[in-house]
Amino acid sequence: MTPDRFSRTLYGAAYYHEYHPTHRLVEDMRLMREADLTVIRVGESTWSRWEPNDGQFDLEWMQEILDAAHASGISVIIGTPTYAMPPWLPRKHPEVLAHKHTGQPIAYGHRQNMDYHSPVFLKYAERVIRKIVERYADHPAVIGWQVDNEPGTEVLFNDGVFQGFKDYLAIKYGTVENLNKKWGLVYWSHEITDWDDLWRPDGNTSNSYNLEWRRFQAKITEDYMTWQADLVRSYIPKHQFITTCIAMGRPAQDITRVASGLDLTAVNVYYATQDGLQYPIFESDRPGEKAELPAPFWISHHGPMGFMMQGDMARGILEDNFIVTETNASFTGHGPATGYFPSYPGQLRQVVLGLVARGANMVEYWHWHTLPYGTETYWGGILGHSLKPARTYDSIAEIGKMLKAAESKLVEIKPANEVTMIYSPESNWSLGFQPPLRREFDIGQFGDPESYNRFVTSYYDIFYGGDFGVDLIGANKLPDSPAELLQRTGILCLPALYISEAKTLEYAVEFARLGGHLIITPRSGYADELSVVRQEVMPGILAKAAGVHYDEFSNLSRKVSVVGKSPAIASGALGDAIGWVDMLITDGAEVLASYDHPMYKNYAAITTNAFEKGRVTYIGTLPDHTLGRSIASWLRTLHASPVSAKPSADSIRFSRGVAKDGSELIFVFNWSWEAADISFPFAIENYLSGALIEANSSVVLGPWDAQVLRKK
Repeated sequence: MTPDRFSRTLYGAAYYHEYHPTHRLVEDMRLMREADLTVIRVGESTWSRWEPNDGQFDLEWMQEILDAAHASGISVIIGTPTYAMPPWLPRKHPEVLAHKHTGQPIAYGHRQNMDYHSPVFLKYAERVIRKIVERYADHPAVIGWQVDNEPGTEVLFNDGVFQGFKDYLAIKYGTVENLNKKWGLVYWSHEITDWDDLWRPDGNTSNSYNLEWRRFQAKITEDYMTWQADLVRSYIPKHQFITTCIAMGRPAQDITRVASGLDLTAVNVYYATQDGLQYPIFESDRPGEKAELPAPFWISHHGPMGFMMQGDMARGILEDNFIVTETNASFTGHGPATGYFPSYPGQLRQVVLGLVARGANMVEYWHWHTLPYGTETYWGGILGHSLKPARTYDSIAEIGKMLKAAESKLVEIKPANEVTMIYSPESNWSLGFQPPLRREFDIGQFGDPESYNRFVTSYYDIFYGGDFGVDLIGANKLPDSPAELLQRTGILCLPALYISEAKTLEYAVEFARLGGHLIITPRSGYADELSVVRQEVMPGILAKAAGVHYDEFSNLSRKVSVVGKSPAIASGALGDAIGWVDMLITDGAEVLASYDHPMYKNYAAITTNAFEKGRVTYIGTLPDHTLGRSIASWLRTLHASPVSAKPSADSIRFSRGVAKDGSELIFVFNWSWEAADISFPFAIENYLSGALIEANSSVVLGPWDAQVLRKK
């Protein structure tokens, strides 16, 4: 459960006074107070400051920072510094360097370059952690501890890790004969007669090997986080929490399990700014289309659904409210070529309210001041290189004032959702190993390793476009029975759930039989839990309930128009299919849409099938944004909006939630430069100002505006 110490929404920044060339602690605290910041994160990046030489500790430099924060009414989260080790450690023990490939250690000079499976590294990590936590556990400013930072950044190929992997397989499979059979290692003469015959992962071509290798890497990361948490927990008082800063998408973590030993979830949320937050999404920003995107290359999600989806994923990790330990303050980049897009006026406020609407109890920027040196010289903080307050600081101070005035109104918001989506790290690993989608503009032999996330974000965009709230969880978080799930959600979506146990698919069918709406997509249910393809007519276990099957599938070399074929959905062009089609043949399902294509016109693009008390819908392609919005409109004819809102423009989207006092809230956003309005068939109140608005009266939102409304 989320710690009950969150009596208000915390708001702040990562703060590294030790990075400043000059001493400016007093000035920084003054500026933070004036901006109504209430929390800082400190200490996680500077092991070399805590322990400049082996066994030589300097613990006192943090004291004045914590004292100054406490005197300013600012809470502190301290980080254990284990993600960036000092140079003396690998010099004395080169074996602690992580190997990116077998026999190839990562050269020192970066971060997250350690083998945290190594007993040698763990010995040094434990020593510095104990010293720091023992010293500051009782400081009155400290509310929590962040163990490590962004875990799972590297897949480890060290000798000890590989030996641990063989031991893991021996326990799980028992005998080499069983492994040979389960993995199909007769193929290409890969059968082993001894565990030492197992080849290194660098040249592996076996799907099952890859999946188990990635599971083992994720287990190492989860165990490491739990180990640190248990260590810290032995020192701190009960009112302090333990978390880590999760960067979603790291290759050596299972996002559904990595926080299992922690008290609450903390995440990084970075997003596209400026026109990258516009809704509807620019047509040139369709998935797979090359465009000059308004964000650094490493941000793949555009439109407001990008950060909203991250919020939903964060809440799903422990199925509870979460905190944001890093998000955009101004521009985000590693150098002048990566792109700088400081937020438009109003966008920072929109994002804070959007994250709060999805369950964030804290929003913290990375970081307070922009660095004058290092690889992140051009990653902008609240203060620019001049260290003088400017537009970004003023915007953040305005938000701080709003949160202060709101007091406890915006903490512990519980989103009111209509959809459950399953997120599968195992499907991500497997569809990255054998990608179904091609790289649209850089076609390689083995396709796009981001195929799974392209599928997931496209289907999430459908629900965002229909103002459906989404619970985004792992299959391991599903309630015990489909009946329990049906009590809290009307729609269950299995986007590209390639790796799936039979019991999960049977659960989904039962959900539909009992009255739920099941939505399935290409790759759903195609392989079992060992990444072995099911040898049956697809979609296998789901086929009877879906009322369709397919014998073939195809990549698309260009987009194909999708047209409506049923009065239930709009006629004419609905949008485009991109990247992929399952060549669906109906077995009783209603065809909602087909393809405007000489060959694919003979196959269904979208079908729906009444099944027992419920319904199963099959979306047989990767929809572009326009097609996604058409599907969303159709879904709303089956699942009417609980608030019957009437927006004047598509740029207006809303998110529903329940406040601590039971109030029904509606967070409304205008993702555009053009003013727009929205009305409701019931009276509402501006939740922050108290202004009353009569039923059917317009609520006007200016450019890049957001408002919080309460249903009367």
